[in-house]
Amino acid sequence: MSRMTIKGLFYTLIVFAIVVAVVYISVNYIYMKNTVAKSLHNESINKAYYATKKLTELNDKVARAYSDAKEDMYDSLKQAQKYLKDNGRKASLDELKKQIEKNRDGIYYHIYIINKDFVIENTTFAPDMGLDFHIVPDALKDLKKAYLDPAHIDLSSIKNDAVTNDYKRYILQRSLSGDFLVQLSLNLDKGNSVKDFSTNMSKSIPALLSSEIYSIYSDENIYDNIHLVWSQNYINMTKADRLLKRDVYDFFMSKFDPKNRLSKNNFKENIFEFVEKDQYKDFYFYKDNQYIHQVMMPFYSYLNTDEGSVEILSLEFDETQAKEIIRNMNIINIFIWITLAIFAYVVIRLINSRIIKPVAMLQLKMKNKDSVERDVILKNSDEISSMMHIYNQLLLDLNREIITNEELLEQFKDFTGNAIHQIRTPLSVIKIVLEMIETKNRDAILQIESSLISIEHMYDSLAYGLQKNEIEFIPQKLDFSKLLEERISIFLTVARAHDREIFSQIEPDIYVNINKTEAEYLIDNNISNAIKYGSLAKKIEISLCSIEDEAKLSILSAGEKIEDKEVIFERYHRGDKSRKGSGVGLHMVQSICKKSSILINIEYLDGCNRFNYYISKI
Repeated sequence: MSRMTIKGLFYTLIVFAIVVAVVYISVNYIYMKNTVAKSLHNESINKAYYATKKLTELNDKVARAYSDAKEDMYDSLKQAQKYLKDNGRKASLDELKKQIEKNRDGIYYHIYIINKDFVIENTTFAPDMGLDFHIVPDALKDLKKAYLDPAHIDLSSIKNDAVTNDYKRYILQRSLSGDFLVQLSLNLDKGNSVKDFSTNMSKSIPALLSSEIYSIYSDENIYDNIHLVWSQNYINMTKADRLLKRDVYDFFMSKFDPKNRLSKNNFKENIFEFVEKDQYKDFYFYKDNQYIHQVMMPFYSYLNTDEGSVEILSLEFDETQAKEIIRNMNIINIFIWITLAIFAYVVIRLINSRIIKPVAMLQLKMKNKDSVERDVILKNSDEISSMMHIYNQLLLDLNREIITNEELLEQFKDFTGNAIHQIRTPLSVIKIVLEMIETKNRDAILQIESSLISIEHMYDSLAYGLQKNEIEFIPQKLDFSKLLEERISIFLTVARAHDREIFSQIEPDIYVNINKTEAEYLIDNNISNAIKYGSLAKKIEISLCSIEDEAKLSILSAGEKIEDKEVIFERYHRGDKSRKGSGVGLHMVQSICKKSSILINIEYLDGCNRFNYYISKI
């Protein structure tokens, strides 16, 4: 009987894992649906309805009370304006507060002086001292409007204070002197606060973990469409922190619509429709080992009339006390985990013996370039064993190829080295004989001299290429200006032979730290390339100048634009394949530049390619 292939084994294991997972999820889902939904759903919803009813009653009570106190707020504002006019901007606000609250039972006022920068500079409510209204865009609009119109009195809707969580209402007008704003806040009853309501609800509903209240506004001019009116996290936050955390859209939608199906453009329409139909939303999830039932319940009170808003109460109930559900779930979990443990043990043993160990052994052999023993290959008749056999054959062929290539490379090095050393003598003889020849054909002599210089340049390049890995080219203090002039003079003959002229502009006494041989190669190769690849009958411009602590060498020649400035430095690449060249010159130039920290920049100006080299000066 043949063994199952690795591919077949993996497919079998995957199918088996999927079946187990589906069974596990299905059993848990059915059990949760039939048990949790029946025992907990209606109870939590009823608790949420009870909470919204109580909160609506509280808001309606507050709305009526503040409506009755409306005229008192106008009278108090007039009293404050007169007091500040008579006593000045620096007058005691505590004394003003006492005068306003005198003979007013259950009414509490705070006074605020807001400067022209819309910052509270003085107040009887210490937590608001120094508050900058630029972080409250909605309030800032009302402040600016009041500051521009001295007759305008702004009476706000009823607010929930971000520090005390008491209900408050604000009245605002520009001072009679015209250089600041006067604002009063009214608090009717210290016991009527959302914070107290939340505390009382937690006591009456022990399973209530947290509560949050959101206001959703229909007015497009309001800066934030959603405000977080209350959260139990407020207890540990400052007022400034609460005001800065105004954009709660994402946080609200993660609760209201976890799948994020509503965008900012249409969420209000859906939410107002949701409220009109008296709907609710609820979700179940685990958090911190607790089974949470979240309920989003809308409600509407008289407080929302002036603001054109609706409110949504978010409640989280702890349902982990359903002991029967937990006990049954544990039984199912234990059974499934035992099954999964046995399955995992079998899978691990099979994968370890059939895949992990053979692959690890093959990897080690490949790393050490050792062949796999024949008895190991024959032990298993699977794909990995076939890979081992193929690897052994490839390793044998590779070793043979390496030995052959090493022998050929050594022979090539010997031949090239001998040829380079032997070429110097006939070059010298040709140059001497050339000087002895008398002829009226100067063009012929010029061509011969140009060819000799080119051969010498090739000789130097080959010699440097062979020696750079064997000889250390030590940097030295070098008069780069003088060296550049010398190298240009050598190539003048070659340039004339190719119908080109070299124009140079060299700043004297520029010293750099670079090996002379490498500097000569860098210069020679760039001049040679400019002659070979530049346009005919066009000048070549070479310049050397100082730029702060660097020397800039520029070689400019006419020709087609170099499109790929990276590939020209690759070994054996030639930009113009119709012309002669080895394609290694610029690659070696790049190596020298990297070694000497020389920056290369190539630019195209008015039909000319310019190679710029930036070398640190001494």
